[in-house]
Amino acid sequence: MTKQEIKNIFKAHYTQMYRLAVTILYDEDESKDAVSEVFARLLSSDITLRQETAEAFLMTAIRNECRNVLKRKQVRERFLNLHAGEAAEPTITDGERLRMEELMHFVHRQLPPLSQQIFRLRYMQEMTCQEVADTLGISRQTVHTHLQQAIGKIRTFFKQNT
Repeated sequence: MTKQEIKNIFKAHYTQMYRLAVTILYDEDESKDAVSEVFARLLSSDITLRQETAEAFLMTAIRNECRNVLKRKQVRERFLNLHAGEAAEPTITDGERLRMEELMHFVHRQLPPLSQQIFRLRYMQEMTCQEVADTLGISRQTVHTHLQQAIGKIRTFFKQNT
């Protein structure tokens, strides 16, 4: 798809996608980030949307992205509880604790410095992508790109070491 076609789809469906995201996430900034993430993936992929199925595809994509955001929030909360020195919740197993430590070790050792900084600001300090961009003086798209690459590397690492 061309950038102009994606731009037209963005204009036609942004409001509806944003409303669904706010309904799921209850956070305006996170909802904007989720919609942006869906379109960033669309831009970087070879997916071709047909006019008659575009709405259904985008609404499913935003719902799935919101689910991913909620899952990441759960992981972040567990991690923060673990590092805050609080008593571990009964639901955190030793295996999960080890995975978190392994994740942080991977982030520290394997990601480039800017990606590390973006990852920490976004997931440990719970900043929105826009807040991270403003803090670092970079574009929101750059933040998305670094996060997408970092998460891809993390997934690959954990798939290989599972």
